[in-house]
Amino acid sequence: MTTIDADLPERYRALLLSALDCVVTMDHEGRVVEWNPAAERTFGWSAAEAAGQDMADLIVPPSLRERHRAGLARYLAGGAPVVLDRRVEITAMRRDGTEFPCELTITRTLQPGAPLFVGYLRDITERHTAEAELHASRVRIVTAADDARRRLERDLHDGAQQHLVGLAMTLRLARRKLFDDPEFVAELLDEAIGDLATATDELRELARGLHPAVLTEGGLQPALVSLAKRAAVPVTIVAAPEERLDPTVEITAYFVVAEALTNVARYAEATQAEVGVEHVGGVLHVEVRDDGRGGATMDGGSGLRGLLDRVSAIGGTLFVESPEGVGTLLRAELPCGS
Repeated sequence: MTTIDADLPERYRALLLSALDCVVTMDHEGRVVEWNPAAERTFGWSAAEAAGQDMADLIVPPSLRERHRAGLARYLAGGAPVVLDRRVEITAMRRDGTEFPCELTITRTLQPGAPLFVGYLRDITERHTAEAELHASRVRIVTAADDARRRLERDLHDGAQQHLVGLAMTLRLARRKLFDDPEFVAELLDEAIGDLATATDELRELARGLHPAVLTEGGLQPALVSLAKRAAVPVTIVAAPEERLDPTVEITAYFVVAEALTNVARYAEATQAEVGVEHVGGVLHVEVRDDGRGGATMDGGSGLRGLLDRVSAIGGTLFVESPEGVGTLLRAELPCGS
């Protein structure tokens, strides 16, 4: 049970009890004087157990205890404060010995007698995790962009470029034979027309993968219809916005649906899928549902991971619900203004 000095002013006691951050008070000998409920929850020691104990033994990792005690002794001997009245990040320790990143601020109370120090601590594990994920996401985005450029270069070299090189050679030969063998030149020109048509088709296909023309010209509704027609399983469009949206939002929604339908065809063993895209309250809600085998996870492959990075880059969220044997629902929420 939480214990706080009954002689403390009632308002101060109420603040200690209700504070979301850990508030701990230490005397000049390094022993615990006060220990609020947030400290109990974070560190695992009750206020009754903590009272009078050496603060270093309770929450400071063994590797840092001597530094903590030396710093306190140096300050009490008249040395300049190092962490006093500053917000710093340190490593703290729970009762079970696990260590975690912590934000700490220490102040000295203004009162007569021996010094008394108040520490305000906040577990910042989630912040560190989020920062690490943000860094990893940026690395994945850069890597994906580099991979896409290399893939585009390879596709151009192996596809359209080869057709265009062949076209140039055919035309040069036709020029040399223009007066000597008109019938052969006619055959060469027919061949050149075929090479040109093939190269044009391949370039158009590449461009569609980069940014589909139907999306640029007509918006999400015709672009989703086009995706549904090309899908390997029957797809029903249950909702699609008729109005135009921010181009970044439109292309993100398009690739969410495209990747989802690709996954349905490759992995889901589904017989049908549904796509719904609705603009409600400044958020574009994108849903792709199938009746396949389920079991999809966000960590299952680079495709969904790449989608998560793309969606997160514009401040959106991506969710996957995929119980085994029930099918999969992929849902994205993309902020797009009112």
